[in-house]
Amino acid sequence: MTTFLNYVAAFWSVVVMNCIQPVNWKYCYRVDQWLIPGIQEGVHLYMNPSSIYQEEREYLEMINKDIEK
Repeated sequence: MTTFLNYVAAFWSVVVMNCIQPVNWKYCYRVDQWLIPGIQEGVHLYMNPSSIYQEEREYLEMINKDIEK
């Protein structure tokens, strides 16, 4: 529960407080373009933490295989 509250507090202080300012309205009003994909990515990473840096790991494994040859 503490982690969830920390995320909510961080979201409030960063996103909400910055989107309240009129100068930022043009960047914040399209919630479907930045918030929804961000939440989807966060859920994916939370459900599958091994997917973090997966492409980089595969690239390094390919390099290591080439070096061994």
